Amino acid sequence: MKLIVISPPENVLNEKETIISLFENGLEIFHIHKPHLSNEELQNYIRQIPWKFRDRIFSHEDFLKFHSLQELNSCRKEYEYAFLSPIFDSISKENYKSKFNLNGLKQVVEGKNIIALGGIDEDKIETVREIGFAGVAVLGAIWQSKNPVRKFKNIQRLCHSELVSESHKMLKQVQHD
Repeated sequence: MKLIVISPPENVLNEKETIISLFENGLEIFHIHKPHLSNEELQNYIRQIPWKFRDRIFSHEDFLKFHSLQELNSCRKEYEYAFLSPIFDSISKENYKSKFNLNGLKQVVEGKNIIALGGIDEDKIETVREIGFAGVAVLGAIWQSKNPVRKFKNIQRLCHSELVSESHKMLKQVQHD
């Protein structure tokens, strides 16, 4: 499963250092979402990230984002991947609530290279995998964490683990007992 980290829209303390640490710990795709920056400010932001990581940096604005199944189903554009959000209630945006029925999503997103966005944290990874999303994008879970790199590594491990399904089933069973 793809794991995409999206920058916070506003600057956060030690942001550049955190981004570099995320890359050093295996971050493969980083989306910059800084709507308030000018083009020059955005270029300065990118220049602060070592050259060896820059091929993993993308502008979040360059990708399709769907906020309803109607939008997704009516899209005729080709895309490498696109986002559907908010799948769960947002961590970073107050009152940005999900309106999706998770039970109906599987038949819509499977095979379409759709990335789940919105409210994604460790406890949501297995659900997203079961629905059939191609990956997850995280923002609030990382940037609101006391230790963003540790949070990233936990989510990364879950995204890349084939054993998640079994442990998730066992956790559900323990919770019901």
